[in-house]
Amino acid sequence: MSPAPGARKRPLGAFPAFAVSNFDQLSGILEAQLGARIARMPVDGSHIEAVANAKRLENSEFWYCAYGMPLSVKFPDGDYLRLQLQHRGVGGTWQKGSLAAVTPTQACISRAEVEIDFAPDFEQLVWRVPKGKLEQRLALMTGRPVAYALDFAPALDLTSPKGAMLQQIVNCLRQTIEAGTMPASQLVVRELEQALISAFLATADHSGRSLLEATPVRAGAAQVSRAEAHIEANWDQAITIEDLVAATGSSARSLFRSFKEARGCSPMEFARDLRLQHARRMLENAEGATTVTDVAFACGFGDLGRFAKEFQRAFGQRPSEMLASRRRRIYLA
Repeated sequence: MSPAPGARKRPLGAFPAFAVSNFDQLSGILEAQLGARIARMPVDGSHIEAVANAKRLENSEFWYCAYGMPLSVKFPDGDYLRLQLQHRGVGGTWQKGSLAAVTPTQACISRAEVEIDFAPDFEQLVWRVPKGKLEQRLALMTGRPVAYALDFAPALDLTSPKGAMLQQIVNCLRQTIEAGTMPASQLVVRELEQALISAFLATADHSGRSLLEATPVRAGAAQVSRAEAHIEANWDQAITIEDLVAATGSSARSLFRSFKEARGCSPMEFARDLRLQHARRMLENAEGATTVTDVAFACGFGDLGRFAKEFQRAFGQRPSEMLASRRRRIYLA
């Protein structure tokens, strides 16, 4: 694979899909890899710096793409939706005869069959997820079957609290992917992908929203205890909604509501606090070249800054300070 043109570091750079500077090559790659074709381009299409990087996740795909010239790319129909987020510049997506802009404050939710307009400086991050995965997750969250295809509004406001949280999850997922391939980081990637699917359904305007807004039935005390036991037994593995639903026999919304009432926190907050306790023990007993990053990833934290803040909130000391204290004790022993 040819290196990406230019020296600037691009998102997901360790996972190149293609990098070409020739129009014929670009046209062939788009058709071969994505089934897409170029719908419009400048008369002089000699200056092309087309770059795409892609990371396949357990249930979805995360893409970065830029073309370095103004053009429109038409994508065929398929079984997936895409969440388009601006990285640089401004772009737009045509679907059903309407244009939805992709800007710093607005993302676009598009079906597979669309036409995307790229300005010369437009670069985007794209999360592609099968429609079936979204319908399955909605059923797990609500405890009710989804017997119809979900229809999504194209514009998603990133300035709302839920929109900002969704973008934060996307950024954290990207940063964790880019941080490396150590085994512990895969736990974080899997949980962030799961969180992104749920946050997407909770944030976007779609035809299944009435299911999410209905008051959930309370889960029983036994189901709450089973959820707690599952988390305690699997704290060092990815904790997913699918696993919690399977372990308790409750819908996710019912379980989360009853867990909050019984324990004063959500199941994911319970898992976070449990992992912080394990992180503390790991730092207090650290040996050799153990780093804060090693501990954070091993305990399911992908955002090191947030890990440090949560750790200090819980224990009154930053993880780096606790590790330094441990090393001083070893040195003086």
